Amino acid sequence: METRANYILIGAFSAATVVAAFLFLVWLTGFDGDAEIKTYDVIFDGSVAGLSLGGDVRYNGIKVGEVTEIALGADPRLVRIRIDVDERTPVTVDSQARLEFQGITGVAFIEITGGTTRSAPLLAEGDNEYPVIVADRSAVQQLITSAPLVLTAANDLLVRIDRLLGENEGQLSATVRDVETVSGTIASNHEEIDQIIKNLATATEQIAEITEKMNGAVGEIEVAAGAYGALAEDARGLVIEARPALEQLSNSSVPEVDRLLRDTRRMISSVDRLVVELERNPTEFLLGDEPAEYGN
Repeated sequence: METRANYILIGAFSAATVVAAFLFLVWLTGFDGDAEIKTYDVIFDGSVAGLSLGGDVRYNGIKVGEVTEIALGADPRLVRIRIDVDERTPVTVDSQARLEFQGITGVAFIEITGGTTRSAPLLAEGDNEYPVIVADRSAVQQLITSAPLVLTAANDLLVRIDRLLGENEGQLSATVRDVETVSGTIASNHEEIDQIIKNLATATEQIAEITEKMNGAVGEIEVAAGAYGALAEDARGLVIEARPALEQLSNSSVPEVDRLLRDTRRMISSVDRLVVELERNPTEFLLGDEPAEYGN
């Protein structure tokens, strides 16, 4: 009797485990016994790698169905995916579908987006057994499709680079040798190069000092030119003040006065020319017509 009771206990525990596992699977898959299913065909132009039977169908990220069939379309370039979704899913004439992935390398699923309550429901047309959704290319699909082209272009580029290097191997080797020669020359003469750099630095400092002194000399010349200008103005004023008296003397017939008047006029002309020269370019008047060249 005790052995029979143990068997009954073990059997009851096993049955309870199976029922609990079934209920857990029903909860995990979101199965709704009262939900009605509606079937659609999704047409893809290109690869659907990663998608398998039983794959998820999501609407705005929410699972609403699964993939039930994968086959080629009437055109071999097209792939027809048959899906079953909850009939409450608002699939309308403006709904869109595309292939997405759970992460970059994760499991593929079909994502349905778009569609509004004001749009008409998507219905079967013509000879189609089920309503048809024409899928858009996702970014991952475009990457997968264009990957072979990118690899081909990269391979062609590498071939061209290899050919270019092969055709110019001699010139490249000569260039490398020249660079090595120049590097060796610089390394063997680094002390002389350091001395040249130091000399250049010293010469730069000396040039700066000479420039500063020249600036001071130019300032002094300008001050002297201003003083000469003031002196010339004073001489001109003196001559102007003396001119009436000299003219009065010139009216007399004394020969000495005539000579004095002529000498005075020549002096006035000389002073006028001196003033003009000083006003025009005092530096050139004082230092000469042509400045001495540096280093001569």
